[in-house]
Amino acid sequence: QVVALSSQQIGALSSAQVAAMSTLDIASIETADIGSLKTAAIGALSTNQAKALTTDQVVALSSQQIGALTSAQIGGMSSGQIAAIETNDIGALKTAAIAALTTNQVNALSTDQIQSLGTAQFGAMTTANLASGLTTDQIVAMSSAQFGALSSNQFGALSTGDIAAIETADIVGLKTAIIASLKTAQLAALTTDQLSSLTTGQVAAITTANIQ
Repeated sequence: QVVALSSQQIGALSSAQVAAMSTLDIASIETADIGSLKTAAIGALSTNQAKALTTDQVVALSSQQIGALTSAQIGGMSSGQIAAIETNDIGALKTAAIAALTTNQVNALSTDQIQSLGTAQFGAMTTANLASGLTTDQIVAMSSAQFGALSSNQFGALSTGDIAAIETADIVGLKTAIIASLKTAQLAALTTDQLSSLTTGQVAAITTANIQ
């Protein structure tokens, strides 16, 4: 029955009507029609309904619809669903939704998705995800601005392998507070090229304990 509904009819559904649909009904909405769902209806989906969305449906969602997803919905979705969010849309995710991502979900993000995340979104990432979720390729894909958005606490969660993978052009984006908070092992992991790219202000921020 749901398959027979047109885009206009799907768009006319209220949040209450959509919330009353079964997970099978949700998964049956055609990709050409799902973009017509009101953002309020998207936000009203239960976690089970959100889990029922096919990857093709996720791809078909608009930026506004992606932005309407709640942290509970995002946290309950599969890694495959998260990986299906288009790069042009992933920047619309609320910071609370970013904070709700699991380690496996973060690990599933493509480098293009990583590059599309805003600085506020990176600032919302949990230390657990930064410690275990990010891959070396994802670290390489990050920009200076994204690294600059990390707090000292977040940066402290990165492994020595992550530290060594930061591109030299991005090292200069690190706040002096982050440089000052580097653990001895993290500082030791910096390559000679990375050390050479440090600004004088960054070098001055290195603690005496780490120099000794």
